[in-house]
Amino acid sequence: MYIFLIFGLPLGFLFLALKAYPREEYRDTRKAYLRGLAVFIPMWLVARLLGAIVPPVYGSFLLAFHEWAERLLPYAGLPALGYLIFYHRREKLPLGARSRRITSFYAGAMAPAGLFETMRTWGSPSPYILFFLPFFLAALCLLMPKAAHVFHNGYGFGLALAIAGSGAATFAASLCPYLLLASLWPLALLLLAAAGAAVWFFAYPEILRREPLAAGE
Repeated sequence: MYIFLIFGLPLGFLFLALKAYPREEYRDTRKAYLRGLAVFIPMWLVARLLGAIVPPVYGSFLLAFHEWAERLLPYAGLPALGYLIFYHRREKLPLGARSRRITSFYAGAMAPAGLFETMRTWGSPSPYILFFLPFFLAALCLLMPKAAHVFHNGYGFGLALAIAGSGAATFAASLCPYLLLASLWPLALLLLAAAGAAVWFFAYPEILRREPLAAGE
């Protein structure tokens, strides 16, 4: 029952790396993934603290604020801060390489989340935790690199827009537990489809970007 929650994200990233990452980046990819793993425990503790500060209100739209504070907001933002500990934000990288490395870092930071969520919810799983959350975590891994790049290098209106957009998107995903409890499955599935479409149109092309070959190569 918990297999997809535990293994979905790690195996999905492995497939992505084998399919879309250049072979010459494999070493840096492994290093970024392992460095991301080091961020998980502090991220998990902050998420638990925020979840305790914003208690769940079952049967109400306010449940979304609990899910936002307990999972999606810290999972979206804290790996970007952790990335700054290990990498210089002004480092020059070839086209697409930055997105691939930040994606690897995010994947490492969130890889243990499924196992820890399994331990938290053992014996009382919900469809959201078992099936929706793994997809949203994968979407964060792929969509947040572009936003993280703006956070690290942006300023003014562009930075404010990136923060507002990321906050709105993660909050929209946080509506899923309430929608499922309210038997509004079509809307929950629509949010999941929107996340998938955003990954396909905005994130995956960034993963595939390559430095153009010089003349004669």
